[in-house]
Order: sequence, then C-alpha cells, then structure tokens
Amino acid sequence: MTQLEYELTMCELICYPDVRLESKQGIDNAIDKMTRDQRFDLFNLKCNPDAKKPESKSLLAIVYTEIENAKLGLKEAKGESDAAKAT
Repeated sequence: MTQLEYELTMCELICYPDVRLESKQGIDNAIDKMTRDQRFDLFNLKCNPDAKKPESKSLLAIVYTEIENAKLGLKEAKGESDAAKAT
C-alpha cells in the first residue's frame, strides 16, 4: 500500500458514509469481517486519525483491500450488464 493509497483510504474512512458506492461497500465489508476490537479501533481511527500507529496502517490495509474488491465486483457486474445489452 503506497502512501497515496493510505491517505486516500483514510480520507474515505473519515468521510464515510458520504463516499462513492464502491468505497462504501468496501468499508461495510471490512467492518463485517473485523473483530469487535478492530471495529472499535477503526471507529477510533475515524474520529482521531493517527498515521503513526502501526495498527492504523493494518486496519487501513484491510479497508483498502475490501474497497479494491468492491471496485472489481462492480466492474465485473457492469461488464456483464454491458454484455447482456449487446446481445
């Protein structure tokens, strides 16, 4: 995860739920997969952003991965709908 990806993910987390659809889905999926303690830490990170803590980076890496998975899912769904329209 690059510094830019880290910062963009942090911005999306701070602005959640007023973010793009794939970002919202990714954050929702990440929250669903996290333990209770991780969810608490993520909420704490949203309220008090601190890039220096190693656990902050690991939590944002989970969120980033889920956002990327959501983007891929939406692209695949869009590709399938475009293919259906073409036939």
